[in-house]
Amino acid sequence: MLFRAITISGEIATGKSTLVDQLLLLLPTWTRVNTGQKLRDYCISKGITVQEVSFVPDSIHREFDAIARNILETEKNIIVEGRMSGWLARGLEDAFRIYCFAPIEIRAERYIMRDKVGTIEKAKADIIYRETKDVEKFKNIYGINDYRDPSFYQLRLDTSMGSPYDLAQLVIKKAGLNI
Repeated sequence: MLFRAITISGEIATGKSTLVDQLLLLLPTWTRVNTGQKLRDYCISKGITVQEVSFVPDSIHREFDAIARNILETEKNIIVEGRMSGWLARGLEDAFRIYCFAPIEIRAERYIMRDKVGTIEKAKADIIYRETKDVEKFKNIYGINDYRDPSFYQLRLDTSMGSPYDLAQLVIKKAGLNI
């Protein structure tokens, strides 16, 4: 099967963006759509903090997800990065769906570096709070128990188990793409 789209979903601070950066270096004709960043940018413009994203009205989440689904259905050579992108690509046989995860300690360290949070305890608390709220939100909006369900993905990738370059190489191999 020749894939025309890749989705990168996963937990907070698992290195989704870093993986996409590496994939784009190896797949220079591909482009990125970061749905999570688009939603964060929208929230910032409305004075909503990252911790409050789960309180954004369901209609806004549906709007952003509808845009992402349309991109997944129509574009080619596209990498869609976002928490729900794998679930949104369900049923699209030519979309390779990846779920990224890593131990909470590693994610907390990454979160501190990225968001300048301060302590491991604070970073873990922020991550757990946001993920719990997100799962609740997605269940309320879409009726899914958990977007992290392995049945939504063709590849589950522990991002603590290799360099970003090595992980990108693995993705390309598993997707059967030529570089």
